[in-house]
Amino acid sequence: MFWIGDRALYHKLYYLLLAAPTLLALLGRPRDIKDLFTSPLIAAFFLFGLYTAISLAWSSTDDAFGSLVKRPIYVLFLFFSAALLAQQAPQRLLFSLKASAIFASLAGAATLGFHLYNGGAGRLSGYGALYNPLLSSHVYGFFAALWAGYWFNGKSVFNPLALISLSTLGVLLLETGSRTPIMALTACLLWLVIAHWNRRSLIALAAVAVIGILLINLYPDELTSRGLSSRPEIWGKAWLQILEAPWLGQGYDAPLSIWITAHNYAMADPHNMLLAVLYYGGTVGLALWLSLYAVAFIFAWRNRKVPSVMICSGLLVFGLAASMTEGGAFLSRPKEHWFLIWIPMALLTATWFICRGKEQAREMEGT
Repeated sequence: MFWIGDRALYHKLYYLLLAAPTLLALLGRPRDIKDLFTSPLIAAFFLFGLYTAISLAWSSTDDAFGSLVKRPIYVLFLFFSAALLAQQAPQRLLFSLKASAIFASLAGAATLGFHLYNGGAGRLSGYGALYNPLLSSHVYGFFAALWAGYWFNGKSVFNPLALISLSTLGVLLLETGSRTPIMALTACLLWLVIAHWNRRSLIALAAVAVIGILLINLYPDELTSRGLSSRPEIWGKAWLQILEAPWLGQGYDAPLSIWITAHNYAMADPHNMLLAVLYYGGTVGLALWLSLYAVAFIFAWRNRKVPSVMICSGLLVFGLAASMTEGGAFLSRPKEHWFLIWIPMALLTATWFICRGKEQAREMEGT
């Protein structure tokens, strides 16, 4: 996404390099499908995705049924691919995640450098498929949270690679002018501090406090001038439309139009993922959505001493916090929202299989 200008090409790369190989692997060993559903996260997502697909029956969407019903399947294959890699090549999966973080840091440094070289005026938009500040903040924020997890769970407090990468991406996020990733990164660090308290937690808390004070003093207008923007109005008007069908919702992909008085135009999403799920899926959909997160966080808390679990759960917290003020496309083709919701979920699913594999290995050694 960093440099590919055509979003459609990014979709095709996902289908070609991830979805298709996963499908072939499952066709070669269909008995693995049953084992994949032993994961509580995959089972919880399957129920949510199934309900979302069923809700198309009462949706007033203008899009084709076949196109929409495939979207939960795309996400399911993301879960499957992460789980299969975790079972067959866990170290390769973890190495690939680290390599992608390094690549993202290099891309972020290049993007930031080019922006500053051109004068650094205005908000950093990004390049390729990341063509506006919000999209860039979602994706680069994900990798900033990943580096925060690597630093927090590393062997040494002084980890040059993690600190330099986190600092670079942090400056990039500030240049986007978006406050959402800063808030979400703070939530991520607080989760890491609470879930795995140690001496490094004090350093993290002190760093958050110092950076917060510096930002308020150096960038007071950027952080406070916009207040909550138009979000209270958006959320209030979205809530009124939710009340029209509170139990089952309007159905997946039903039209949504929220008129913003201050800007004199209509918005098509509620700028809050929970409200989006509630609008499209109603109380039933929201219950399934919350169950998905409950399963994820229960697993993460029980395994909070496992570094890979903590790193991936930090990504989940980042995405959850960011989704409270942005977006509404919770089920879509591969796009930036996946970095907030489904990629963290899939990676946490992978750690579930890794933990299970290690537990089974210990049991075999014991016998």
